[in-house]
Amino acid sequence: MKRKALMIWGLIGLLLIQGNCFAQSQVPDPLFVDPNWHGSCDPEVIYNPADGHYYIYYTSRKPLQENTYLGTPLGVIRSKNLSDWEFLGYCKFDGVGGTKNAEATYWAPAIIAHDGYLHMFVTWKPEYELVNESYFGGPGKIIHYKTSQKDPIDGWERIGEVHDPALNSLDATVYKKDGSYHLWYKAKKPKEKNQLYHLSSKDMDTWEDQGFSKSDVFNASATGSGFEEAPYVFNWKGSYWLITDPHKGLFVYKSNDAENWKFQGTILLEDGKRKWDNSRARHPSVAVINDRAFIFYHVEPWREYKGQPATKQALSNRRSVIQMAELKIENSILKCDRDSEIKLNKLFRINKE
Repeated sequence: MKRKALMIWGLIGLLLIQGNCFAQSQVPDPLFVDPNWHGSCDPEVIYNPADGHYYIYYTSRKPLQENTYLGTPLGVIRSKNLSDWEFLGYCKFDGVGGTKNAEATYWAPAIIAHDGYLHMFVTWKPEYELVNESYFGGPGKIIHYKTSQKDPIDGWERIGEVHDPALNSLDATVYKKDGSYHLWYKAKKPKEKNQLYHLSSKDMDTWEDQGFSKSDVFNASATGSGFEEAPYVFNWKGSYWLITDPHKGLFVYKSNDAENWKFQGTILLEDGKRKWDNSRARHPSVAVINDRAFIFYHVEPWREYKGQPATKQALSNRRSVIQMAELKIENSILKCDRDSEIKLNKLFRINKE
């Protein structure tokens, strides 16, 4: 009898172990690595209603080349369940591109669905090789492209610049609120400091200047940091959230009106335990599904943040991967434990062998 009981408990333990392994295996770690350049970063997640898939558009850096950050195309992956991701290739713009080498520089796309189209606001620079030994090229512009939701890779057509040509800009984020589309991006004029610029539009064609966002963003007295980039705005559980990348984890801000942002603290600074998640999170985006929120970010697992700048380190240190974690709210504060299991069965049917 005792032996039988031990066998039963052993079987229960085995099932529990298998169940935990299944839960952990639902989201791969890393989530994705670009198959050509191994430099996937700046992920932008968007649901495409035309085919029922979640898409991630990302900057495809070239870490094993000296011009790692220039001539970067936008890679694309998609998934029905946030677990199984398919690499689809690289975007074409006005019929050009679609390969691992780009004729210009494309960084950090912001994408939103509207009226049967996908609209992209991407940081663009004409350079594709090092310019005067500059690893990051000249001033950037936010360029508006659009494509049919049924042609999410090859159909991108240029609409035009969205801001004053005197601005040096990068890292847009786009969000719909109260019937209007809002575009935020980091920018500055010559000899001025960076600000969080804000535009709005009713139709995605005509954009009105809303001035600088009134907030703690880019405010060193509030955050203790004189640098941040990659703003990302989303709405979840009755509040607006803004996340930025100061290269020291991710800064979190909260707002009731998506205009006045209050600094809340830092997430994803400490190293994670998953494969290639052993460094601070960079440049995020978020998918809100039902009442849950999932953050996507890139990690440079081999970069030495406390040593020389990345451009002075070995080229292999510039490799980057995309990871995924789940956000939580505790006592009104946004939190993220990057090591926690992500269980997706309540959202999707996932079959793992």
